[in-house]
Amino acid sequence: MKRLNWTLFLVAMVSLTPLSPTHAQLGKLKNKLGLKKNKAQGGGVELDFSSPFTPAITMESLLSGGIKLTIDGKLSTPNLAVSFLPTSTKKGDKANYDSYKKEDLLLYADVVNTESREVAGRFHYSVNPVLKVAAVMNQKQVHETEDFIQIGKGKYRLDFYAAGKLYYTFPFEVIEKKVDDPYAAFTSCLFLKGPWEDWNYFDFSSYSDKDLMVWHHFIDNTTTNVENKFRVEKNCDYKFKYELLKDGKIFGAYDSRMQGSKKGSFNAPKDYNTGGSTRTKWINNSVQVTKIPGTNPDVWQQVKKSDFTDGKYEMIVYTKDCTGQELKRHFPFQVKNGKFIQHPEQDRKVHQDPLTIVEGGPHQFWYKRK
Repeated sequence: MKRLNWTLFLVAMVSLTPLSPTHAQLGKLKNKLGLKKNKAQGGGVELDFSSPFTPAITMESLLSGGIKLTIDGKLSTPNLAVSFLPTSTKKGDKANYDSYKKEDLLLYADVVNTESREVAGRFHYSVNPVLKVAAVMNQKQVHETEDFIQIGKGKYRLDFYAAGKLYYTFPFEVIEKKVDDPYAAFTSCLFLKGPWEDWNYFDFSSYSDKDLMVWHHFIDNTTTNVENKFRVEKNCDYKFKYELLKDGKIFGAYDSRMQGSKKGSFNAPKDYNTGGSTRTKWINNSVQVTKIPGTNPDVWQQVKKSDFTDGKYEMIVYTKDCTGQELKRHFPFQVKNGKFIQHPEQDRKVHQDPLTIVEGGPHQFWYKRK
């Protein structure tokens, strides 16, 4: 009788149990729950986020080699920086962003596949000292012996947390290119795509003369020519030139004639400059811009901050990448009442989403291509 009751109980349980999900479905379910709850670190520490300025990863560090992806899919974040971290806890204690144990670190980032909603892995960071602007984030080892997260082709997002609170996100994409050579070390190569292609910035502080305008754009190497598995970070020829307009007329430029082959002003850029690009990461390429026309025909005169008067400006960036693809991108900006007008996504008084603010600090002016 007892055996019969036990059998009936099992039958009833089976009838109430839904069909088992596949491993993939189960994995998605687990990660969806994980994304909603997001298990916090730091031993229950609660940071004081009452400051009017929310933390943000600096755009320069994100786009200037702070995110690296090898051609076989090893992702790392070795050179990131963060601004406006809380300096104290809710209890009034000094915030400690350093620890020998990863589980005690307050700062971490989840690598989320936005298509499958799966979490590919987690990076951990320490910060010491804590600076108001651009404090360096030191990435800890992801695993016991490795400092990368393995990913593949797809769309991703880096979600940055401080003591369990999401404070910044950064979207990017991984594309795949097949290798035609059957004898090559790899059958395909993976590359990063995303905001690198849409954002440029300028500043006046990259060289000895603090008043010189310096324009920055970002270059990569997406060729599939791989010598062997141990030599993948090889340079290639990369060409670029600039043309700066004010109210539709030529105002400045940068091209190969600035390298000393000829002196004197010129009306428009012609030949490309040649630069280098390293595979596995994007590089911040920066140059000074020459005034057109100059007041002295015997020397190249760089555009200075004092040269900018009220008006509508546009930087046109011409590039020819390592695969031979040519692009022409336009970056408009404006000077009004003697001040550079920030892009709405950089202006903290205008941009309402703190998770996606373009953090450039007080000296960088970021603009998005139109």
